[in-house]
Order: sequence, then C-alpha cells, then structure tokens
Amino acid sequence: MFTKAIAVVVLLCGSAGGPAAADGFAGKWEVTEVVTSNKDGFDWSLEVKYPKHMTLELRNGRLAGHYTDQWKYSSEFELVAVINQGHDLLLVHGGAGTKNPEALSPVHHVKLVKGKLHAVVTSGDKLFEWIAVRK
Repeated sequence: MFTKAIAVVVLLCGSAGGPAAADGFAGKWEVTEVVTSNKDGFDWSLEVKYPKHMTLELRNGRLAGHYTDQWKYSSEFELVAVINQGHDLLLVHGGAGTKNPEALSPVHHVKLVKGKLHAVVTSGDKLFEWIAVRK
C-alpha cells in the first residue's frame, strides 16, 4: 500500500528525470546540519531516522543508494526518485526498528542548492530539515 502511494506521488510531482538529471545527486554525502522545527514542542530529529552518511549512484540508468542513519543502522533506500525534470529528489527508507509498525516512513524531499543537498523531512507534517555536503 505504501509503495503504491509513493508511486502516485511520483507521478503527480512530474516525470522522473533521466540519468543526466540524476547525475547531480550522485556521490557520497554527509549530513552536517539538522534544522529542527520543534513541532509540538518535540525535536523530531531525535526520533525520526535520517541518513547521516549516504551514497547515491547510477545503477542500470536509475539513481539508487544506501545510507547509514544517525543511530548507525545501514540499509538501501526503499525509494530514490528524481522528479520535476531533475530538480528534486525523493528519498524513502524503511521503518526498521520503529516502535510502532503502523508508523509512516519519513519522506525526504531533497534539492541540490549551491552544491549541497537540502532536505525537508515529512511524515504527514514537516518535521525537520537536514543539509548534506559531498565527502
């Protein structure tokens, strides 16, 4: 069900960019800054996993990647989608280790701004942001 919902989001946001569009996002990245919003008086970046270190690469003409989160759990991204003619990237990772199996997976909406990745993390509502630099 969740995968179908993400597929619909990708279709509604715009067509996926080709390999050339994905190439700007490819590389090794490290999150160096987390901007919290303290939604509901809580720092969601302490609860919601985000990729502290990640590698994004072209595989068979599509962008794919793996990450290590802030708690040192490593895995492949469940979804890596280049959208809006290559201007945006959606990253989704699973909820492995979440307290509640009904919890929604966070969606990281990423833009490449002045050579850095800028992400807004949502799971229903905006929770926090992160910024990553190339390693």
